[in-house]
Amino acid sequence: MMARLLPLLLLGVVLGACGGASDADQAETTYGTPVDATEALPAPAVAGEDSLYVGHRVTIDGRITALRKSGCEVHLSTDAAPLVVTARRIAGGNCAWQVPRDAQGFAVASGTLRVADDTLRLTANGVRVTPVRFSNPDS
Repeated sequence: MMARLLPLLLLGVVLGACGGASDADQAETTYGTPVDATEALPAPAVAGEDSLYVGHRVTIDGRITALRKSGCEVHLSTDAAPLVVTARRIAGGNCAWQVPRDAQGFAVASGTLRVADDTLRLTANGVRVTPVRFSNPDS
């Protein structure tokens, strides 16, 4: 009985290992300074109660809805005010980080939250992106 199951178990282990290898391109990537996401708050929750967080250092995570062409701004999904994570400027006016224009998924960043032009803004030294491909809900 055990001799019959052994080939099936080995096949399962091999197929499982092959499935894990395809996730290598789905690894999260940090742009700029590393970000500790252990105490990250969801972007919709922060935007919904922004008065609790404006002027304070906060770590936010959320789904990326748009990227600035330069890659220096990441827009996060909220149910309330727009929330934009902006790269801190370094010498020469360059961005401290740039996210590739085609990035999709979730982003985590830390910084002091402020309001400018009815938009919540978080200026960060780094952002961590975990890629996830979203299907179009309208299709």
